[in-house]
Amino acid sequence: MVGRRILEGVRVIDFTRVVAGPYCTRMLADLGADVICVDPPKEGAAGPTRTEGSVANNLGKRSVTLDLKHPAGIEAARALIAGADVVVENFRPGVMASLGIGYEASSAANPRLVFASISGFGQTGGSSHRRAYGATAHAEAGWLWVQQQAVGTPEPFAPGVTVADLVTGQTAFAGVLAALYDRERTGRGQWVDTSLMDCQFQMLTEVVTPVLNGQQPEAWAPFRHPVHRTRDGRHITLNIGGPHNWARIAAALGHEGEPMPAAPATANTLAGSWIATMDAADVVAALGQTGAPYGMTLTMHEAAVHPHLAERGMIVEVDDPLEGHVRAVDSALFFSETISSATGPAPLAGQHSRDVLREAGYDDARIEAALASGGVGEQRLP
Repeated sequence: MVGRRILEGVRVIDFTRVVAGPYCTRMLADLGADVICVDPPKEGAAGPTRTEGSVANNLGKRSVTLDLKHPAGIEAARALIAGADVVVENFRPGVMASLGIGYEASSAANPRLVFASISGFGQTGGSSHRRAYGATAHAEAGWLWVQQQAVGTPEPFAPGVTVADLVTGQTAFAGVLAALYDRERTGRGQWVDTSLMDCQFQMLTEVVTPVLNGQQPEAWAPFRHPVHRTRDGRHITLNIGGPHNWARIAAALGHEGEPMPAAPATANTLAGSWIATMDAADVVAALGQTGAPYGMTLTMHEAAVHPHLAERGMIVEVDDPLEGHVRAVDSALFFSETISSATGPAPLAGQHSRDVLREAGYDDARIEAALASGGVGEQRLP
C-alpha cells in the first residue's frame, strides 16, 4: 500500500534531549509515529529556537513547551501521557518519578503505555545515580582501550562520533517496538530500561567474550582489519577471511595462484605490499572485477556524495522553517510494503503547543489559561 507507515496512529511523548533519545524517537517518527517533543522553556532566547537535539534527529516531530517545575506544565504532561502509546525519556533515574510522571504513576493511569527510559547506567544498581554521557560509557565499557590496542597508540583516544549514544538509541528503538508487539498480545505496556553503559558493552561482545571465558590480559589481541596505503596515498581495507577471498584478491592484484599464507598477519602484509605498488583507482577497479571485498577510505565529504547513498535514497531534503530547506540522512530501514522516511522538518520548540493540548482534551479557554500561567509556552513560525 503506497504511503503506509507501520507506526501510523502510535503517539509518542518524547522527553529526551542530547543524542540517544532524539535518535531513537526520530526512527519512530520515520515509521509514522506521531512524536511530540516536550521542550523546556527557552529563557532569554534572542530568536526562534528549535526543539532539543540536532535538526537531523528531530525531523518529522512536533513540539510542545512545558515547564515541568510548574503545576500547569505537569498537568499538561499528565494529559499527554494519558493519551499516549509510548513515552521516551532520558532524565537521570528518579527524576520522572519525582515529578509524578514516572513509570509507576503513568502506567497506573494508562496501563497500555510503553515507557522507555534511557540513562547512563540504568534504572537499577549502584551506579544508576551517576550522570553520564556517551564518553562515560566509551571509557568505562572498555571501548577506548579496545581502540587504543587496535591502533597501538601510547594513550587512549576519543572516537570521532558518540558511538554509545547511537547504539543506545537503536537499542531503545528496538525495545519500544518489541514492547508494542507484546502489548498486542497482552493488552499491557511495560517499562523498557536501556543504558549507555550496557549498550556500549554489548556492542563489544566479539572482543569481550574471550575475556569473560578466562582469557588472560597478555593473550588479548585486537580485532581489526588492516588499512593498506596505495602508491598514490589513498587507503584501502581488505577482509581476507579465507582462501576463496584470498584467491580473488591475489588474482585482482596480479598474483593469481599465489598460495595464501597460513598466518593472517603474513597474508595481510603480503596483500599490503601488492597494493602499495598500485594507484587506488586501479586497485578498486581490479578488486571490483574479481568480486573481492574491499573498502576505499573516504573523507566525510566524499562519503556524503557516494553514488550508493543517492541510489538508495539515503539523503533526504525537507523544507525548514528557519533554513528554507535542510538535507539530512534518511532512514536505513527499507520495507517491501511500507515506508520509513523523514516526514517533515524539525519543529521549533513549542510550535505545536496549542494543537497538542487541544488533542489532549483542552478547550480554548483552558489552553489560554495554561499559556498565561507560564507552565506552557509556544512559538509561532516566523
